[in-house]
Amino acid sequence: MRRGRVAISCVIGAALLVVSAFVFNSCSGGNGRTSSGTVALYATDNMSNHKQVIATINKVTVESTGSGATCEVLTTPVTINIANLSNVLQLLNVADCPAVPYNRLHIEFNRSVELMDSAGNESSCSFTSYKDEDNHVNRLQCNGDTCTLDINGAVNVLINQYNKVALDFRLKDFDVDHFGTASCSVTMKVSPLHGKEFGHLDRFEGITGLVTNLTTSTRTFTLSKDHLALDVLYSGITSSRQPGLDDLLLRAQQDGLRTAVTASAIDFSTKTIEASKILVKVEGLVSNLTTSTNTFTLTYREGKTMPIDYGNAAVKGTVANGAWTEVKLYGHDSASSNFLAAIIEAETGCKGPGDRWRERHTED
Repeated sequence: MRRGRVAISCVIGAALLVVSAFVFNSCSGGNGRTSSGTVALYATDNMSNHKQVIATINKVTVESTGSGATCEVLTTPVTINIANLSNVLQLLNVADCPAVPYNRLHIEFNRSVELMDSAGNESSCSFTSYKDEDNHVNRLQCNGDTCTLDINGAVNVLINQYNKVALDFRLKDFDVDHFGTASCSVTMKVSPLHGKEFGHLDRFEGITGLVTNLTTSTRTFTLSKDHLALDVLYSGITSSRQPGLDDLLLRAQQDGLRTAVTASAIDFSTKTIEASKILVKVEGLVSNLTTSTNTFTLTYREGKTMPIDYGNAAVKGTVANGAWTEVKLYGHDSASSNFLAAIIEAETGCKGPGDRWRERHTED
């Protein structure tokens, strides 16, 4: 039996799931319409000892136990590799909600969680018991393949205010038992953070979506995620930090590659974001590996290829021909035509199309 403390996040451990609500009054002239607001749902992680911590959030709802009001903030399942969310508040979804006080957050997520430890070993695990030595009311409930968690006293959406609430999944109370076996289990504890407790959350905000309307002359594009579209300005990113960014974004637009934009804040009122970092994500099979030059060819969507230079990349796992690999690109070298990798996540062994690690479309 293997038992260890783990740094996992979101619905797993050592993390924060953040709900930010900024609200406006949609009533006019006493027409009786209900005031409404917008809720932005985030996820983040403090740190992680694991290379991969992959979990799926199915649904998030804010509720009022007094009035019975509810609002679904997240309805489409989102899969996250939480180990990559250190120091970033990752936007999961934005939803319009009635502007009334809510006192409960209901979270539904898959019972299964995929772990990869620091040595590259993988394990399929399940959420199990809820650790609650203080006898708090928030308790994990699992039934079949699904778990739910109700967090009380944490969410209030008020008119003309910008409110933040975090769910702190405490690292010290997370245990993994029987790692690498069919009975691998993960326990969790969570408590809400709000008000002054947010003082230490000095983190960038991020959003992952698809690039359209790229205009390199003004260094702008539109980033689309579900029904949300944001105008992105990336003129503040210098060529010394991210060389060939225009060419990288053009490839992302042409091939529909998921693009992660990071900024100090997202302005939802104007639907704009001034980017401080941009990474384009692509997954595929490695070939033509040349370790002396730190280059390889990545074959991705429908047989398309791109040359990769990973000389400056942080590498998780072992890069090998035939291995399924996720690459996060930060630029392009026009002289060599290589795309420049910032992060490489190489899977252990050669994974087939039906393998659980492939095509997961994570939000981080």
